[in-house]
Amino acid sequence: MSITKTEAIVLKRLKFGDTSKIVTLYTKDYGKIKVIAKGIRKPKSRLAGTLETFFHIHIVFYKKTTTEIYLLSQSEILRPFQKITRDLNRYAFASGTLELLDKLITGEEPNPEIFELTLNTLSFMEACTPKSVEKSFLFFVLKLTDILGYKPKFDRCISCGKTIPEKLILFSPEKGGIVCVRCAREDQAYLRLTKDSTKLAFRLQSIKLDKLNSYNIPKERFREMLKVVLNLLDYHTGKGRELKSLEFLKEEFGAG
Repeated sequence: MSITKTEAIVLKRLKFGDTSKIVTLYTKDYGKIKVIAKGIRKPKSRLAGTLETFFHIHIVFYKKTTTEIYLLSQSEILRPFQKITRDLNRYAFASGTLELLDKLITGEEPNPEIFELTLNTLSFMEACTPKSVEKSFLFFVLKLTDILGYKPKFDRCISCGKTIPEKLILFSPEKGGIVCVRCAREDQAYLRLTKDSTKLAFRLQSIKLDKLNSYNIPKERFREMLKVVLNLLDYHTGKGRELKSLEFLKEEFGAG
């Protein structure tokens, strides 16, 4: 057993026994882990109030190779992201961000790039204008697909490599990119994209988060791009369309 320190983002919590909780964290140095916060539901617990969903925290825990759930010793709040919890739209998209991360990351595989992407996305959602919240979620999903090795190709046909002049473009989740009509096959499933959506998606793949406010993404373009990336993740992992916290997208954006 070793005493371990790291930064973490609280993904979710589950009551355990009469007074404890099992908390799922995405950590900077160890990837996704689960810890047990013993006695946290007692009124005088020193851990109480430090393990809320979205919180960016510093933790001390006991790491053992013989168990999958570690014992949490200390937790200190670094940033609570309180504005996210007080705004329904911010809360919904931030919840989707963490839920997607929780579903796609299955084990203790440290990835500081994913940790920084998630933390920066939450920070942006906390501070941005209401209209930019949904853009930051789309940005997160596009960047996450890149880090995980599923980066979709939007600038030219993924089969023949040629640019696509047509206004209506096909996207293949199986191939991971747009396909021209000459390369499309009847036995494969495709999603329809407009030329404007492919241009926007291609630009979003290369920009930094602090430049996101300068991009105007109409509701219809957002719907198209979100549907594409969620279907892409679903093809590779089987989990891209299981986001319970984003059920409202099916009605508001038609992205289900």
